[in-house]
Amino acid sequence: TIQLNMKNWGLTFCLAALTAAAPAPQTANEVATRIVAVSKSKPELLSAAVSQADPDLLRVALTHADPDLLEVALTKAKANLLGIALTRGVKANLLRAALTEARPDTLETALTAADPALL
Repeated sequence: TIQLNMKNWGLTFCLAALTAAAPAPQTANEVATRIVAVSKSKPELLSAAVSQADPDLLRVALTHADPDLLEVALTKAKANLLGIALTRGVKANLLRAALTEARPDTLETALTAADPALL
């Protein structure tokens, strides 16, 4: 039960961070990305994304991402690569392109097999 309580606390923290990341009102896409983040993501990947992300990049991801591609990122990625993809120094326009224009299989490859030194 301790692990379950920690997961619930972590999910509550993530929900609060996601809510704070964008002011209301939200577009249909923003609602869809938040649903993906809360209901479909792996808890450890959502936690990594929220705890390591540059707030501006998190906002880009939650505002512009294709929900299906966001689901790939939040269910298939390696936590360290997801964290790198959302940290300072990453150009917002490149993150937006990756989360809106990539094929799901290429995004998965980038977030699971990439050399962190090249990111």
